[in-house]
Amino acid sequence: MVEESNEHILEKEPKIDSDAVDGRYKTLFEQVNAAAFLTTFEGQILEANHKSCELFGYRWDELLRLSLNDIISREIDWSEFKDEIAARGGLNIETESVCKDGSYVPVEGSISLFKMDAKPVMFALLWDITERKNAEKRLKESEKKYRGLFEYATDGIFVLDARGDILDANTKLCEMLDLTKDDIIGKNLFSMDFLTAKSLPIIVSQFEQLLSEKTTNSFTTQIKTRQEKLLDVEVSSFFLIKKDNEVDNFILIVRDITVRNETEQKRIREHEILKTLMDIIPDSVYFKDEQNRFALVNKSKADHWNVDPGAMIGKTDFDFLPHDQAQKTFDDDNKILQTGEPIIDKMEKITDSNGLERWFSVTKVPRYDKDGRILGIIGISRDVTEWKKLEDIKTDKTT
Repeated sequence: MVEESNEHILEKEPKIDSDAVDGRYKTLFEQVNAAAFLTTFEGQILEANHKSCELFGYRWDELLRLSLNDIISREIDWSEFKDEIAARGGLNIETESVCKDGSYVPVEGSISLFKMDAKPVMFALLWDITERKNAEKRLKESEKKYRGLFEYATDGIFVLDARGDILDANTKLCEMLDLTKDDIIGKNLFSMDFLTAKSLPIIVSQFEQLLSEKTTNSFTTQIKTRQEKLLDVEVSSFFLIKKDNEVDNFILIVRDITVRNETEQKRIREHEILKTLMDIIPDSVYFKDEQNRFALVNKSKADHWNVDPGAMIGKTDFDFLPHDQAQKTFDDDNKILQTGEPIIDKMEKITDSNGLERWFSVTKVPRYDKDGRILGIIGISRDVTEWKKLEDIKTDKTT
């Protein structure tokens, strides 16, 4: 920029009565909550208020021997700085000021150019913005922290506006859909190909409810990847609130539950196979927990007591056997729970619900959890009454 002469500046600026200005700026110096300076156009300080002494650590007479160039950060090119002030008639800046002890104070400045006694002078106000800068720093640190949480969350996250336009999406969501952020951000959620004919009306309905009722909710549906692979997902939604309690943005959290659902379906199928297998086995099969309560029994076991299998769940042998027989069974079960030693083919005489005595070959083994702790027992009892009668007859004949 070409530096203009003082004469040219004088021609551009309106003239101000010096006595009036003198009284006004002195009053302003005393009242304004900022470091205030009156300087020549070259920056030489002509007047300074008490706040400037407090802020920069100088005595008043020391400040009058300095220029703005001594106080404002030396990173500023003073010649260009003056040219810009001359061209605009003033300038707002944000920079650092140098204190007497060499420390730096972040300041926001407002510099105005006018004439006094036919000479160009500058009126400069410098506000200490340390608290604001510290708050901005804390905000940036907080944003960085939460940005990290956003990016590395194990669930996919959408940030939407009230029209459903996607403002942001995290890395997990992109991985889940096999899309890039450029494929997602800026698009409208309801026009995206990853929504299926099943999921689109559900998400539209839930989003409209969120807009109108301002209630958070969750639901399950399906979406598809770029390769058309269907994913079972659980979607949770909520909204962000501005300081004035108005809704800002909407958040959708998408959790891939495909593996969980597949595992659950597998568990259900295995349970059905086990139940089918147990019910066709003529032997009594049962599972007990660590307190000797029946956790699962097959049809044969329940038939011995003329009850449905479900009626035995949560009960013990004391609910079905005579007390002395139940106590023997209870003692055997406790020994297995304590030692882990199984019982194999033990002959037991049981009195059934009709009062008939029957013989059973009983096998019981401990049941373990994934960490190797005993959590109950599995028992199989085979009715060997007829076999026992034949054995007794053979024994009688031999004797």
